Amino acid sequence: MGLIAILVVPFSMNASDIENSLLFTQQTNQEHTVSGVVTSADEGEQLPGVNITVKGTSIGTSTDVDGGFSLTAPSDSDTLVFSFVGFTRQEVPINGRSTINVQMSPQTLEGEELVVVGYGAQEAQDVTGSVSSVSSEALSEVPVSDPASALQGRAAGVMVSSTGNGTPGEGVVVRIRGRRSLTAGNDPLFVVDGIPYSGGLSDINTENIESMEVLKDASATAIYGSRGANGVVIITTKRGGNHETMVSYDGYYGMSVQLSNPDVFNAEEFADMKREAYRHSGEYDGDDTDIFQPPELESIENGNSYDYTDRVTDDFGYQQSHNITVQGGNQSTQFAISGNFFNEVGIIPGQSFDRYNLRVNLDHDISDRLHIGTSTLLARNVRKVGSNPFGTALSMNPLGNPYDEDGTLDFRPTNDGLIANPLNDLVPGKMLDDRNRIRIFSNIFAEYDISDNFSYRLNFGPDLSSYRRGIFQGTLTTARAEGTPYAEKEEELSFNYTLENILNYQQDFGNIHSIKATGLFSIQSSKFEEDIIAVSGLPYESQKYHNLGTGDQTENIESFLYEWSIMSFMGRINYQLNDRYLFTVSGRADGSSRLAEGNKWGIFPSAAIGWRITEEPFMENQDLFSNLKLRASYGVTGNTAIDPYQTRSLLAQTTYQFGEEAGFGYAPNQISNPELQWETSSQVNIGLDFGLWDSRVTGGIEVYETTTTDMLLERNLPITSGFGSVFQNIGETKNRGLEITLNTQNIVGTSRDDFTWSSDLTFGANDEEIVELFGDGEDDVGNQWFIGAPLTVFYDYEKIGIWQEDEASAADSYGQAPGDIKVRDQNEDGVINEQDRVIQGTNLPDWTAGFANHLSYKGIDFSVYLYASVGQTIDNSFERPNLIGRYNTADVDYWTPENPTNKHPRPESGIESPLYGSSRGYEDGSFLKIRNVRLGYNLPVSLTNQLGIRSLRIYANAETPLLFSKTGNIDPEQYDGVIEGEVPTTRLYTLGVNINF
Repeated sequence: MGLIAILVVPFSMNASDIENSLLFTQQTNQEHTVSGVVTSADEGEQLPGVNITVKGTSIGTSTDVDGGFSLTAPSDSDTLVFSFVGFTRQEVPINGRSTINVQMSPQTLEGEELVVVGYGAQEAQDVTGSVSSVSSEALSEVPVSDPASALQGRAAGVMVSSTGNGTPGEGVVVRIRGRRSLTAGNDPLFVVDGIPYSGGLSDINTENIESMEVLKDASATAIYGSRGANGVVIITTKRGGNHETMVSYDGYYGMSVQLSNPDVFNAEEFADMKREAYRHSGEYDGDDTDIFQPPELESIENGNSYDYTDRVTDDFGYQQSHNITVQGGNQSTQFAISGNFFNEVGIIPGQSFDRYNLRVNLDHDISDRLHIGTSTLLARNVRKVGSNPFGTALSMNPLGNPYDEDGTLDFRPTNDGLIANPLNDLVPGKMLDDRNRIRIFSNIFAEYDISDNFSYRLNFGPDLSSYRRGIFQGTLTTARAEGTPYAEKEEELSFNYTLENILNYQQDFGNIHSIKATGLFSIQSSKFEEDIIAVSGLPYESQKYHNLGTGDQTENIESFLYEWSIMSFMGRINYQLNDRYLFTVSGRADGSSRLAEGNKWGIFPSAAIGWRITEEPFMENQDLFSNLKLRASYGVTGNTAIDPYQTRSLLAQTTYQFGEEAGFGYAPNQISNPELQWETSSQVNIGLDFGLWDSRVTGGIEVYETTTTDMLLERNLPITSGFGSVFQNIGETKNRGLEITLNTQNIVGTSRDDFTWSSDLTFGANDEEIVELFGDGEDDVGNQWFIGAPLTVFYDYEKIGIWQEDEASAADSYGQAPGDIKVRDQNEDGVINEQDRVIQGTNLPDWTAGFANHLSYKGIDFSVYLYASVGQTIDNSFERPNLIGRYNTADVDYWTPENPTNKHPRPESGIESPLYGSSRGYEDGSFLKIRNVRLGYNLPVSLTNQLGIRSLRIYANAETPLLFSKTGNIDPEQYDGVIEGEVPTTRLYTLGVNINF
């Protein structure tokens, strides 16, 4: 530089002028050191691992564990570029400063966010398929044992529903854009760190998840072929980075309380109902001794009433989670190691769920071109299901004292020999159902960059699972009813593996063309073994289920082996023209061992186009849309989710008479179908993504139609054939739907002290129907499958009231009397028969919606999340009570001459289920839940620095604090729509802390 300066100096300059000019030039070009701290604008915490470069050079560094950095730039007039995943990129001129502190704002602009898709990732602006992404922050807002639960209401078109059993560790049901198959599987495919994951997600710790992407349309899911027929959920776990080692602790502890308790008859109400039941049958004339047993008369006389539901539940359950994560690395090696302990104790004594979880994610660069790594999960689950005495407790006679005079349990509180005291099931060691699983799930990979544009990746994903279940039922339990003790043991061993070979090619051709291509060859294989043995007549109960050989009666012996495999070839091309016209074409060929010879292979193509309208020249001068993209796609996926060996004829053991002795032989029990082939679903999807006012408002609208043909349908056969059913490729179903996603930045702050408010709304409506069954246009009434109706319906008589006394003549014409259930004569032929049954509704909602609000101010953050499910029908067993006077039931409004209600019939002894009794239970199951409320506080940086930590956040959380429904105090959320006396659902209150060291 000095020589250049001399050469350009005018010859008229003297020596002194030249010397001064040289000094000025040296000072101007002198290196300049800058240091500072990088923090997040919303929470004020230090950000480690932020990349900092001098613009236009290769000089750079990254922030340390405390968010600090120091960098020497060539000049004090250079510009620093700050970039970090999830935050908006910033360019900051040095302007001669030696200290520069930067606050980085969370990224809100669309297109810069990476979205994980099948076998890769894309910028959101380049995605042509229907993909919903749920961040780790959204997932961690709700404390759950199963990460799939956290998807509820977070992704449009995804229905997540409870199984209705509040037992700790119980999973959920996930349906993406409705159901397609009547008897084959409808569960989505879960993919964890690139490897298909079978079974529920209860082994996975939600705190380990970086994001969950839901692939919904066939263009997005066809890349997984037959495994993606019902949608795909891709789970990406957190990894290390090029920064100093960081240690974080996330933990909470809380109490759960029963969400609802059905209102049942107390002793006085039960006694009145029993009197009415026997009065109606002519067995009661006012003398209680005629119908009440001595224990009941004693309770009536003393005014005693025994609520068994209160005695079989504790006041509180408990839930806690403790997670420690260590992350860090350097330029060559990055690691993330996490350990988790999760414990849930239910409100039913003896029920609990424990999870011990260790995850190791490791990435290492052997060279500039060769990269290896692993994502490995080790998990152990211990689930104690015990018994569910709640249903029995609901039906217990409130006049029977559960305790003897000395305070011990009375096994039969009344003289009814068929009713046992459910409190006996809660005696420690008397009723066991213990389930233990150990699982090792891993992805071991190597990736080689053949060139700057071409790479090869090898994935090997072993999945080993060992499961054991032990059941024990003692003599004095409701299950054995003073019979001999029973024990059962079940052992399962499962080994799955996935082997994938993936080629990726990427090339940009100037600013006009861009192409990405992916090719795949993979093998998936599964082997499942199961052994079951059950005995009774154990000599002593203390051995539980650990010494089955001492039982004097073998109840059951079974063993199974299931093996299946899939071989796949896949290719996908993504092409961009002028950075605004997007094209995606993919095809996958799957060969499944489960299908018949000659039909094992299926081809599943897809194509999608996208138009980024905002990149067009005619959109340059507008400031309304920051993003506007139109998408359309079509694709075909397959389904082979049936058990292996359905194409084969199978034998089963049978007995026969051999002289005077019994003999054992074998007989066919499954008819073969050598023509069984793929069930296929084709889907059309049209979507519009938008961003308004510099992405202050973003979202998308989707419409779709899915047609499923050649269904894998288990068709019933005439009993004269010797077989009950056979799988065939028959029938057709259709799903149509609308999905809306809306995200708004209502008030945007630039620092921790500013007020911010954002909202997220999801809406999904799906209409499913059976188009055809057996090719003859006929319904299958036996299975309750009806053309033009949803896949599952409630089919019954329509209750329109109770026959009243002034309708005695009309009731008599139907063979009924006042006080009986009145149902509609649909065809008005004067006879109530099978022709008068109609569809009462379906268990799936018309639409679901989730609405979340997040607010923050001066380190305080508050969020509230609502979830609504509207239009589903439930069959509420509490609305079809047994009014016989023998069992307790819901406190309902029943008919008497003095109380001519239209709700429930007159009680009657000797008839446990009245005529048309099932018609009473159908109700609107719509509900709105305040799913979660959370209040937190982030300590300021000045205070955390004094404490020697990077950040600290404390929070309080309330899960399902409020429920609004037409079912009163009964939680209507149940996937199959049948509400019974299961373990009650709970609401959970927790206190938690997040600490980063």
